Amino acid sequence: MKSLTITYLLTAFILMISSCTTSDKNPQIITKRVDSIITDSIKQTVNEPVIIFPVDTFYNNITQLLGGMDSIVAYEHNWDIEIIKEYARTTSEKTKKIEINRLQPMSEWNASNLERNKQSDSSFVFYPFSGGDFIHLFWLYPNASEYLMVAREDVGHIPDLYNNDAKFCTEYLNDIDFVLRDVYNKSYFITKHMKTDTKGATKVDGMLPLILWAAAITNHEILSVKYADVNASSQMVFVDSLNTRKKHDAVEIMMRNIEDGKIKNVTYLSCDISDDGFKSKPQYYNYLSSTLPTSCISFIKSASYLLHYSSFNEIRNLILEKSNFLVQDDTGIPFKYFDKSVWNVELCGGYLTPVKDFSENLYQKDLSVAYNDSNYFLGPINFSLGYHWGRGENRQNEMVMTKVLRN
Repeated sequence: MKSLTITYLLTAFILMISSCTTSDKNPQIITKRVDSIITDSIKQTVNEPVIIFPVDTFYNNITQLLGGMDSIVAYEHNWDIEIIKEYARTTSEKTKKIEINRLQPMSEWNASNLERNKQSDSSFVFYPFSGGDFIHLFWLYPNASEYLMVAREDVGHIPDLYNNDAKFCTEYLNDIDFVLRDVYNKSYFITKHMKTDTKGATKVDGMLPLILWAAAITNHEILSVKYADVNASSQMVFVDSLNTRKKHDAVEIMMRNIEDGKIKNVTYLSCDISDDGFKSKPQYYNYLSSTLPTSCISFIKSASYLLHYSSFNEIRNLILEKSNFLVQDDTGIPFKYFDKSVWNVELCGGYLTPVKDFSENLYQKDLSVAYNDSNYFLGPINFSLGYHWGRGENRQNEMVMTKVLRN
């Protein structure tokens, strides 16, 4: 059986190389990667054929560039290497800082939440109002295989840096760094900045480049990037990804963790999830309703308190219906909607009035009371995540909701 597996792998290898060398700009990188996969696979005793997913060199090389990684592609083109090295240095410094101060303690905190509530983070993860924030999503749920992110911002595209000059490449990297400023400093994208940044003020025209940046710095390689639209039958239909200038509803990114080899699918859907948005294009609601499993994990942060309004009833009810485990801050679903006979509630950090950008009418008196109730209050948190980042130690609030009784 082992000899048959080796034969299968070598045959697959030859077929992949012959198909990739005709279309990819850097086939030697694919050859090196696939060869290492085959070598590792042959070392194991395998009883079934192994499916080999080659790296997409176009997207993977640019992803590594965006993430500030040492990428061979930077040395193969007429780009300013010193500027690229400086971008890599500053990106590394910024990501290391948020990793130490925010991402690692946040990840450890949620790992204990999952363990205490007997939940697995390998479940399907849903992140409404996400923008391009894959980095926090991954650090909270690193073992998930399926992530669905939804927001209003456009999908966007990756420009063909290979066919652009050094000036364009430098400007693009500078723009990526600029668009990420709020994520570095505050942990979220500011809506008004995103509207300006991705509508002509920079070369970044959507969320795809930001998701790929996060993929790189979370140690993933890109296997495929596929654009898609949701049709009138509420089905996700993949389209010709070469037509990247056209706006599409969604993008699906298949990536592989370099350390453990786990493959993940990250889908970003650009749509209006207000009640009016669903009324105008019901295929989006139907797609979400049919795609989200009834025991998914959900995550909400920095959501502009939209779920507090009656104009977001449908998405709020859908989250409550489909979620088995939910981590959110006070911008998510109001406390009053959680039936305590259905949900186990754990409150962490400290609760304050909404920040000045939002109405004080959004203050939840019942949540404030609950934060002073030992039946709900779990304890402080040691990281900053969300709108209250500048309001002092332990002024952040995070809620851990676990469904104990299915409706």
